[in-house]
Amino acid sequence: MFPNKKILSTAISTCLLASIAFSVQAEQTELEQLVVTATRTPTPIHNIGSSVTVISEAEIEKKQFQTLSDALKHVPGLRVVELGGRGSQTSVFARGTNSNHTLVLVDGIEINDPSSPTGAFDFAHFLLDDVESIEVVRGSQSVLYGADAIGSVIQIRTRQGQGRLKTRAKVEAGTKSTHHETLALSGSNGDFNYSITGGLFESDGDSIATEKRLAPGSIKDDDGYNSKVVSARMGWDISSQLSSRVTARYIDSDTDIDGGFDFSGNTAEDLDAENKTRQLYLGAELAGNFFSGMWQPTLLFTHTDVERKNRNDRQDPFGTLDRSNYDGEKNKISLQNDLYFIHNNLITVGYEFEEEKMQADGFTDFGGFIQTQLTDETRQNRAVYIQDQITLTDRLNTTLGVRHDNTDDFDSETTYRITANYQLTDSSRVRAAHGTGFRAPSLYELFGFTPTNFGSAYMGNPDLDAETSENWEVGIDQSWFNHRLDSSVTIFKNDIDDLITTVFLPSFDSTSVNQNKADIHGAEAVFSLAATSQLDFNLNYTFTRTEDDNDQALLRRPKHLANFDVEYRPTNKLTLTGTLNYIGSRKDVDGVGQRVRMGSYTVVNLAANYQLNTNTRLFGRVENLADKEYEAAYGFQGTGITGIVGVEIANY
Repeated sequence: MFPNKKILSTAISTCLLASIAFSVQAEQTELEQLVVTATRTPTPIHNIGSSVTVISEAEIEKKQFQTLSDALKHVPGLRVVELGGRGSQTSVFARGTNSNHTLVLVDGIEINDPSSPTGAFDFAHFLLDDVESIEVVRGSQSVLYGADAIGSVIQIRTRQGQGRLKTRAKVEAGTKSTHHETLALSGSNGDFNYSITGGLFESDGDSIATEKRLAPGSIKDDDGYNSKVVSARMGWDISSQLSSRVTARYIDSDTDIDGGFDFSGNTAEDLDAENKTRQLYLGAELAGNFFSGMWQPTLLFTHTDVERKNRNDRQDPFGTLDRSNYDGEKNKISLQNDLYFIHNNLITVGYEFEEEKMQADGFTDFGGFIQTQLTDETRQNRAVYIQDQITLTDRLNTTLGVRHDNTDDFDSETTYRITANYQLTDSSRVRAAHGTGFRAPSLYELFGFTPTNFGSAYMGNPDLDAETSENWEVGIDQSWFNHRLDSSVTIFKNDIDDLITTVFLPSFDSTSVNQNKADIHGAEAVFSLAATSQLDFNLNYTFTRTEDDNDQALLRRPKHLANFDVEYRPTNKLTLTGTLNYIGSRKDVDGVGQRVRMGSYTVVNLAANYQLNTNTRLFGRVENLADKEYEAAYGFQGTGITGIVGVEIANY
């Protein structure tokens, strides 16, 4: 199975841009950089056959990313869709796959929401105040991570304390009554280390509704947002052979939302509709090192609890009254064994047990049409996996892996993945990967029950099969002019079967069925140019073509994505960055469910950092510099121009 000429010509033409630019993440500039997510063990990035992007703490600081979605917008292959401004529901489509095909972890804790109708993660509320790095592995990773990893795995790693007590305080404020405060403490004492961070973000925001799609009689009203986060990470080296770690994260956020589409197909403003979200993530890890390092087991307990409440008081007799509640919980225990018994082989054997719970109650009254939430379900999954990382020669590395998942409520799934990485020369390498993946039906798709007062209902389908995929990728990474110019091109293909969709029955009821499939193929190109000792250019471009059963493009997935940035350091204290995010045209659905074409748009951001002295940093940025009016999704207005200034004081 070979890529068609259109993909090849797109990739080749993009390579010609290497003389002027590069990728935001500069995947090949740090050849000895270690990443964990791709193999579940620390591995040099140049030995990995998968496509990996690492967003470092320095990158986050220079470009002043506030949220996880800010940072991911600039990653090759990822399309980030925000249904409005800050705090609005945010999805990520990785290499054209669905938003629920990406698995998200923080310090090993899976944080996808079991109470979401599709099991997807909402990227809107994750602040980066305590983040050390973000690792994005594209392509199916089900062998190591099980369900929900068809498109990519995103892992957030938080800071570990070390050395004497360090304190850090940051305050920033700007337009739309926006302010963001952070206070952090970290350090270590003997065998004990600690890191504690608290953050607060508030903004009056913009209206979610666009002017041209505002429902008759509605008046635009700003939709505000506030989010509070407290996180902690503590570690203890119990002995020379045993260490432990505990992590915790609590997020409390409130988002003003609008009333959705009315009967005219336009957005109805709603002055008091809001979504309240409470998220708790806990992890406890015990790691060993026995038999002179030949056996390194890791025992991990994790707990995820996501509560969502929708609240809306009726403004008129035909308005919406909402009192719906959702609670998703996931408990997991895993044992990973890294074995170094065979020369040039790292064998990883693991076992996982997971229990998911979902509870939904309350009601939504749409002017007399009432939906009631009546779902309370639990399921369990058991999985075993094995992976062998083989160093065949000094230049050739491969991985072979297989996994078996056995879940209570659908047939068991077996997945595999093979990767290879060959160092052609000191400045050139080729890599390839092939594997399978799956997404388990969500609890709501299986067992959800939402009756109406007219006698109809949504009823889950307990006979659903898992969505399955088969994918491959081939890439080449090349450095030029003593690493002044780095380039990378990857061609990928992903075939997905048994996609789950909702259908309406002749009885006016609805349910979920395995009905659709998707064929996805494309190319990613990544470049970096160190033009001078003070000036860097970065570019990445993604071409993605998606087709469903009816040869129609999948919604909200553009063929063309591009990110360009420039970094200029006029002095050793001042850093200036500019970023450009281009989203090509794509298909969406309007307020009455008809397919429409959405035009392309470009958003430009500027940021400046000035290191006043050893302890003090001054910074400022302008988001959406041109005040571009755009819709990331039909009917949802993107954030307008925003200015921010701030100061950070730390005793590093």
